[in-house]
Amino acid sequence: MDRQIRAEKAWLIPQEMRERLNGDFSIGKLAPLRVEKITRLMSKPYPLHRYLDIMSGVFFSGVRRIVQQYGGDASRIWEGTPSSAEVVYRFLEFDGAGPKIASMAANILAREFKVPFSDYYSINISADVHVIRVFERLGLTGPNPSPAQVIFKARALYPEFPGLMDLPCWEIGRQYCRPSDPNCGECIMNRHCKTAQFGLE
Repeated sequence: MDRQIRAEKAWLIPQEMRERLNGDFSIGKLAPLRVEKITRLMSKPYPLHRYLDIMSGVFFSGVRRIVQQYGGDASRIWEGTPSSAEVVYRFLEFDGAGPKIASMAANILAREFKVPFSDYYSINISADVHVIRVFERLGLTGPNPSPAQVIFKARALYPEFPGLMDLPCWEIGRQYCRPSDPNCGECIMNRHCKTAQFGLE
């Protein structure tokens, strides 16, 4: 769901769907739903996403995969202390999940829920516009870096768990390191930032 809408809105969609299903968001409740029903649930009383048809299909196919491949238990995606590469790969098998979202999902499991993996070096930073801007302005990359350059710079800086830098960089980009008129004075990185010291070029 986390595409082309604000992250805060995307992450509320499961709770919104739970409320529209009368408080039951269990796999037993979700599994029988046809894609048409999911589209209706996501549509009213107001739309939950700007791409209702696409996201309804993603939702439907995600439930199908959890039922068919993981026996209705999503935690089997990460059971048994797998490698980070294996977990990212399993998320990539879901419709709508590219490398960025798959890595983000594994990152959240490791960082927020303390799910143990055998390693963390395949969890990349999710190089969106905020993260890219922070890397460039800090001087970690050259001007106008590509997402791939930011990803591999993060891997070079902290190969054990490059994705650990993702959330702080994203928060700095959203709150302080704005595209124009950055709030360098309140940013925790201002003493280490060439842009804070010398200004925007």
